[in-house]
Amino acid sequence: MFKVVIADDRKMIRAGLHMLLESCGSYTVAGEASDGNEAVIQSLALMPDLLLTDLKMPGRCIIEGARILKERLPRIKIIILTAFDESEDIYRAFKAGVDGYLMKDTSPETILSTIHEVMKGTSMFQPKENSSNLTRENLL
Repeated sequence: MFKVVIADDRKMIRAGLHMLLESCGSYTVAGEASDGNEAVIQSLALMPDLLLTDLKMPGRCIIEGARILKERLPRIKIIILTAFDESEDIYRAFKAGVDGYLMKDTSPETILSTIHEVMKGTSMFQPKENSSNLTRENLL
């Protein structure tokens, strides 16, 4: 069972992700956050296996937060689930050590399969539903 913190400034998104993750039986949601500062604080306190987070929320920039978390919790996996597919955002996330990058319009099945792959150690960057998955090696 993997422990997860979900961070998004929209309660409905957090609730949907919570239900999706707990329905598959491999994940338990240990905490939720509604802004970037809270995402970092919750993650440091709860030491989850995964932070599933929005990119642009109030408070601390989550890319800066990812750098802090990767330094203090090197085993944590971080997946950004966002509405923004700007190449600069993807590159900055990759450089910060983020393990996955998905669009919010991605299907629930793709979200779960990406989480499973990331938890096995594969980096997955999929900026658009119809684009092919990019791995950390593809981005180098």
